[in-house]
Amino acid sequence: MRDEVLIIGCGEIGTSLIDGWLNKKKKFYTKIFRINILEKSLKKKKFLKQKYGKKVYFLEINNLRKLKKKFKYVFLSFKPKDLNPDLDLYKNLFDHNTIFYSVLAGKQLLDIKYFFPINKNIIRLMLNVPVSVNMGTIIFNSLKKKVTTSELFLLKIVGKVYELKNEKFFDLITAIVGSGPAFFYYLLEAMQKTAISHGLNKSFSKQILKETYIGTAKIINDFENNFEELRKNVTSKGGTTEAAINCLKKNNFQKTILNSINDSIKKAKTLSSKKVK
Repeated sequence: MRDEVLIIGCGEIGTSLIDGWLNKKKKFYTKIFRINILEKSLKKKKFLKQKYGKKVYFLEINNLRKLKKKFKYVFLSFKPKDLNPDLDLYKNLFDHNTIFYSVLAGKQLLDIKYFFPINKNIIRLMLNVPVSVNMGTIIFNSLKKKVTTSELFLLKIVGKVYELKNEKFFDLITAIVGSGPAFFYYLLEAMQKTAISHGLNKSFSKQILKETYIGTAKIINDFENNFEELRKNVTSKGGTTEAAINCLKKNNFQKTILNSINDSIKKAKTLSSKKVK
């Protein structure tokens, strides 16, 4: 018998998961019957309906109490502040067999457990948007000591899955894995603006940057060298690359990255410190 998936709050991560699942639909639908979405924002719901059509099913909040079904796989991907007593509105959708996957930044397993006290299957996740192309990095920590293969099925379809034994590192993982793509996009954004400021065509600059970093990602994936060695291999002494790297060093590039990650960790801890009532 196939089960159903429910995504509560379908933003960027929710849509990325759906894209990844649908990319591998033959495998996905061997165990899953339907993707369900519970989304309060009318604007977002309209977008999702246009994007997915009949590939997903939408639950209407006004009709939730009439639903008799219980969902086995539930992804909590709303804003962390929405982890509050309003969730009682949805409680008839779950039972003790429900597996909760939380992507709520800063919210610990016990924060989730507070709202779902009968559930032992609660898995905290940090993942990133490459799950949409089945190349995501997915870190998890579970309330249970042992997680089964079936509980990781929906995650392994969309990326590589790693277990984090100590939850205290989750804020750091959030900054590195969750925010990591944004760091990369920001670098590309800055490089493109620089290229345009020198008179290069916008479309052309975008294309060559894409090709440069797609190729670079391939090298990273194929070779065992550490990042420092890879950087040194392409930095000729007295050359143009060395001049660029020296400028970054002079302007404390590594310290800037360190500070940005630390600020992200602080924000995650702030979200974590807002205890439920």
